[in-house]
Amino acid sequence: MGYNILYTATKSFEDRRFPLLGPNLKGLYTFGLLRQLPERENKYRQHFFNFLHLISLIFVISQLVDLYFMRKDFHNALINISISALSTVVICKTISYIILQSSFKNLIKAISEEEISALKEQQNFVIILMKDYTRYVRIVTNLYWLVFFVTVIATIFSPFLKYASDSSYREDIQTGAEPPPQILRSWLPFNILKKPGYIFATALHIIMTVQGAGVVAVYDANAFAIMTFLKGQFIILREKCQRIFGDEETALTKMEIQARIKECHRHHNFLLKQYTAFNTMISPIMFLYVLVCSINICCSVIQLSLENVSISQKLWVFEYVLALGVQLFLYCWHSNEIAMESDRVGNGVYESNWWKADLQERKQLVLLAGKLAGPLIINAGPFTALSIPTFIQVMKGAYSFYTLFTQMQ
Repeated sequence: MGYNILYTATKSFEDRRFPLLGPNLKGLYTFGLLRQLPERENKYRQHFFNFLHLISLIFVISQLVDLYFMRKDFHNALINISISALSTVVICKTISYIILQSSFKNLIKAISEEEISALKEQQNFVIILMKDYTRYVRIVTNLYWLVFFVTVIATIFSPFLKYASDSSYREDIQTGAEPPPQILRSWLPFNILKKPGYIFATALHIIMTVQGAGVVAVYDANAFAIMTFLKGQFIILREKCQRIFGDEETALTKMEIQARIKECHRHHNFLLKQYTAFNTMISPIMFLYVLVCSINICCSVIQLSLENVSISQKLWVFEYVLALGVQLFLYCWHSNEIAMESDRVGNGVYESNWWKADLQERKQLVLLAGKLAGPLIINAGPFTALSIPTFIQVMKGAYSFYTLFTQMQ
């Protein structure tokens, strides 16, 4: 039911100027990551989000300061390390969009122009393949946004569930034996355990939770959409290569064959340019993300091994690790799909009716096949690539760390 409501709501975000990325751009615009697209930017709104992003940066710094002060509290420090590391990734995603604003806009514009041009040509196989990957992008986007709403609600209200259900816990808070429930942990230059400081801190934590979860949701959903676009376009390019000489019943003129070969070159050059631009923009963030996931998973398995951790806390840690693992897996999966389809695209030349070609056309086909050879994959910094083997290595490393830690106890 929740997904159906969300799907109906996001249908209004469709934009003919951006056939694939319309809802994703609305999400980026809503959380202040994208400006002047698709609408004219309001200067007051721009100043508001500049201020909000600055507050978010200061808040992340305050989390790191709070981590320093609690360095002797091993259990709470582990929890704060996980949350602070994830907050650092969120603010890095925000800063990257602000700094690379023009680059993201150029990429979005190029993707939309390519799709609009393809729709105008009215090639049935292209339209069918575009509809397939657009439908997939909508499902992923809607599910990601649904997870965002659930995460925000759970994060905000879960600290207060114990307060509402446990009378002895409420009495301990009133007597000062226990601190009041807190959504996040951060350092502030006043007492956040008593009013009015507690009310201010709670309001700040709610705003940071909504903004942080929103940035993750729209950033990741848009990244998956662009990666799906690259994969889908490589499939379309392979189909174009297969159709260079038409089918056995269709006789094409030499000029038509030359035009189709030229189109395959143009399409591949376009995909190479967009892949390079996207990989350059996202690679540093992905390196940080892989590193943070590895650290957070290791910290989380330590918490699961401690004896003084309650069942509810272990459940929260398990859900947190699961969410991190799913996010990393989705990035690795989509990047792996790009590598597979970009590696297969050259097969389309050999799957065509190449035997119809004369000597000159066969030479052109050899050049085209050589140009299309080789997989493309999204990198996570200069050290590794986002792929299924990378994801497996991270999970194996976390399991090895967990095994070593339990044996040392």
